[in-house]
Amino acid sequence: MRKLFFLLFCVLQGQNTYQGQVLFDYSGTESGFFSSIAQDSISSGFSINQNSQDSSFFLMASITQQENNEFDLFLAALQDTVFPLQPRTWDIPGEGDEDNPLSLETLLIFMPGLDSSFVIEVFDAFTDTSSSDDTTDIFTDFFTNFSENLYLGLSGTVEIESVSDSSILGSFNTIMIKPAFYFPPHTIFINNGEFVFNDVDISVLENSTVNTTPKDFGLHKVYPNPFNSSTTIDISITSSSINTSLYIMDIRGRVVETLFNGELSAGHHLFYWDSNQTPSGVYFTVLNYGNSTETKKVMLVK
Repeated sequence: MRKLFFLLFCVLQGQNTYQGQVLFDYSGTESGFFSSIAQDSISSGFSINQNSQDSSFFLMASITQQENNEFDLFLAALQDTVFPLQPRTWDIPGEGDEDNPLSLETLLIFMPGLDSSFVIEVFDAFTDTSSSDDTTDIFTDFFTNFSENLYLGLSGTVEIESVSDSSILGSFNTIMIKPAFYFPPHTIFINNGEFVFNDVDISVLENSTVNTTPKDFGLHKVYPNPFNSSTTIDISITSSSINTSLYIMDIRGRVVETLFNGELSAGHHLFYWDSNQTPSGVYFTVLNYGNSTETKKVMLVK
């Protein structure tokens, strides 16, 4: 998942790229805590300051995993006439046509409770490097495909409090509403949003990125590990014409559960193992791809 975020911002033609944290509580129709600190203490929040003709954009995004293998996704786009970014306060939604969110000066999007398949769809929309679309086109595709599943910023402010050569610090508060018709309206309140981003060397990002079609197959990561009830398995394959199987094996070599067996499209895929019916112990995730095999040890603790 973290590598997908790297790719998300590498494909945009921005000059300043950052990695960091987005934190906030939310309440209302849905409630919870959003933190872009993953289980391995790696930040899954990213931002980019992009210069575009007579305007500039500051984009930030982050994802956090909640219970039951659900994810929350947060996105923000701030328009300005100054590049690089300077401290200022943006009203939400700011100037623009409220019937056309993409024209707004301040655009906040929050999508709570996404399942894994939907998260992959969302990232596919952002990581389609076959297109040379600019930022506006990317957000247009996003609204076209996912408008019924998101909340939009209705009021509030976003403040960039501090900007230096290496970091950006800010805060936000907002009332968000789901554009799809509901009665009463579905709303979310965020009163304590904070973000801090640190400058990232783009060459490091490129070296850390796995392309949509990777050069090598791999069983990249199992997280969290150790885990209590469910864990996420990140794999990549290079060809859709080779049979792929992913299964869980115990220490005696017995197959506990087969997660997938068949052909997958080339690229990254996430699988989830729900171990509610499995006792505590040491297990192995096994990825077979043609004549090649990779394994990773995981520990289930109940």
